[in-house]
Amino acid sequence: MLRKLLLLAAPLLIVLALETLFRAGLWEPLARPDSHAGTSVRLKRMLTSADLTRVDYVTLGSSRPLYGLDHARIAASAHGRGFVHANLSMPGTHWMTIGALGRWLASHRPEVRGGIVALSIQDFSWPGNGSYELGIVQPFRAFFAVSDTMPYVPFDGSRIDTYGSRSALFEWREDVRDFARNPGKRLGTLRWYQRNRSSAQQLFANPESEGDMCAIGVTALSACDRTNDMDDGKSRQLAGQCELLRREATNRFDFRPAMASASPPERMARIRSGVERALRMLEWQETPVVVLMPVPALWKRDVLGRGQHEWARAVLQPLVDEGRIRVIDGTDFFSADSDGGCSAFFDFYHQNASGRERFTDWLLPRIAADAVPGTIGYPGIAPRQIPPTR
Repeated sequence: MLRKLLLLAAPLLIVLALETLFRAGLWEPLARPDSHAGTSVRLKRMLTSADLTRVDYVTLGSSRPLYGLDHARIAASAHGRGFVHANLSMPGTHWMTIGALGRWLASHRPEVRGGIVALSIQDFSWPGNGSYELGIVQPFRAFFAVSDTMPYVPFDGSRIDTYGSRSALFEWREDVRDFARNPGKRLGTLRWYQRNRSSAQQLFANPESEGDMCAIGVTALSACDRTNDMDDGKSRQLAGQCELLRREATNRFDFRPAMASASPPERMARIRSGVERALRMLEWQETPVVVLMPVPALWKRDVLGRGQHEWARAVLQPLVDEGRIRVIDGTDFFSADSDGGCSAFFDFYHQNASGRERFTDWLLPRIAADAVPGTIGYPGIAPRQIPPTR
């Protein structure tokens, strides 16, 4: 009888053992390095590297600040005043990632005293960024964490892509399957990344971002029509972006009447709750600076929800009033350019090197504007006046 019970329980025990190992980070050394989860694993390794003795300030955000801020200049500015400022922005980052990184830094880099959270008004469209963001946060989740992802990616028993919100084993399943198909290729890729992309110095460098959009334009969605006449690698990249832009444009939500309503839709309530939850996780000594990154004019004109810029500001304002964050709004920074901003972007999302330099020139003095005596000129973030809460 006991043997039968053990045989029946064996599969469950094996699954529980695997879940424990995957939560403990067993698979991270083998994760596909160019995947969302693999990018997080590489970032975590850089942050725990013995070469990185301390981190005073950080930049958190998506690919928009990854390409849109001059991280080398920011790091040099902080270094000149005796501080270390590291860039932790990653493609795909949304509010769930901001909260997860905030919690992880509090445990593993408690010396972090402040920094920048850089996203865009697009990130106020939905409570979450899709189930793929579970891969981004998985390497930074605490061992017993379960409910931390639920506000952003609710568990749905009919959708296996949401199972990762509760199970590390399920979250890594596709990566394990990909490895099993060709382990030699994965190991070769890992060796290449270890030789070329593992240095913690990448936390202080800028990615390549050449080219501009002036042959296509960035002021109206009709610019996508011009990508059909191009025949190169960039046109294929832009065609993929245009597919997403057109899809979003066909379902434009109107935030304006709902903002005036005493009973806003559940979607808006969840957005507000998710943003507040993430930003309250940043228990830094100095007030976080939330930067709304520039977007090409076509986003507000043709793609994003009507009134979305005002909605983003309305979500952040209560936190500003509490003294928990400062906000610097650069959404329309390039909109007044005579060329419509096309010379500042290399695709429909991201700034090129010229746009990066111009925006950083504008941003840094504004970050330092509220500096108080005894703090550094950059980041120059005023100390908190209220006790942090979880």
